[in-house]
Amino acid sequence: MDSYEELIDKAKKGGQLPSNDGSKKLKRAISSSKWRLILTTLTVILLIVPTSYLFTFMYYAFGTKSTTLMDIASKTLYITEPNTTLEEIEFDMDFSPFSMTLAFEQYKQIGDEFYPAANYRLQFILNDLVESEKTSKLEKVYPKYPTETNLWLTHPSNSIEFNSQKEWQVLAGLPEETVVEAYVSLTGLYEVDEVIDEVGNMDVTWAAIYTGTEDTMISAEGELISPIGYPVQSDNTYWSPFRDSTSHEDTFLQMLKEIEPYEEIAVTVSSHKNLELAERIDFIEENGFQTYGVVVTGPKAEIEKLKNSDMVRYLKVGEVKLWNWAR
Repeated sequence: MDSYEELIDKAKKGGQLPSNDGSKKLKRAISSSKWRLILTTLTVILLIVPTSYLFTFMYYAFGTKSTTLMDIASKTLYITEPNTTLEEIEFDMDFSPFSMTLAFEQYKQIGDEFYPAANYRLQFILNDLVESEKTSKLEKVYPKYPTETNLWLTHPSNSIEFNSQKEWQVLAGLPEETVVEAYVSLTGLYEVDEVIDEVGNMDVTWAAIYTGTEDTMISAEGELISPIGYPVQSDNTYWSPFRDSTSHEDTFLQMLKEIEPYEEIAVTVSSHKNLELAERIDFIEENGFQTYGVVVTGPKAEIEKLKNSDMVRYLKVGEVKLWNWAR
């Protein structure tokens, strides 16, 4: 006979239900049910958290590799941000359920030394880049997004006028004991080696490559075309895709092909919002590599000499540092 039947039998014999004893049993049953529900809920929650972390690690390790996203982000900056480099040891990777955050630092060569240029923080939810933050460490204030009126390099056919007289005056007013980063727009299309021979005792750090779209810097849809190019100097930084590269031109073209399937991520990472990679890859493969603008760095006096070069159309002064030129 179960407890319920015993209770009914006692009630029949005694003429009344033992209300106090039954009330206690009912309270115990309710309390037991509540605790079972609480424990079950906690168990489910405790299982969900490690399971979601496990899924996240598996996804970024085998589904969309974290190194792939890191590669796309870093290579995009090498080809769209003139005169910049990254360090592998500066990459911080943090995982949370279904997301990954990358944080890293960018550097610029000014004279003989490399200086912090910016901090980047990228947040991915699975394969989608949902947030991109850039914190500049440079002394000059640069536009967040390039426009037709604030370009730093321009094709010789472009009708945009730079205030070159002001830039040359700024350069002339700098102390002799300074090294300068300068953005140089050329009078025509040249081989990179020709430009290196022309500039003399300074470094050509980055070359903008003509891809058939820069004549007006405006696409068929009316959007600003982003300059793209590659580092000219040898780069022994371990993380650099140009480390031990026998041909920076070939490495640059291969990088464009690797980035092209992830162009949406590349556009979000870069300050340039129109890459048109498929069209530009086809043009380079058919026509080769020529530059219409370069970034140089070196002693102020050496850069002033470019004013007399028939190869130079416009110049813009970038970052300036105290003398560090040991050559």
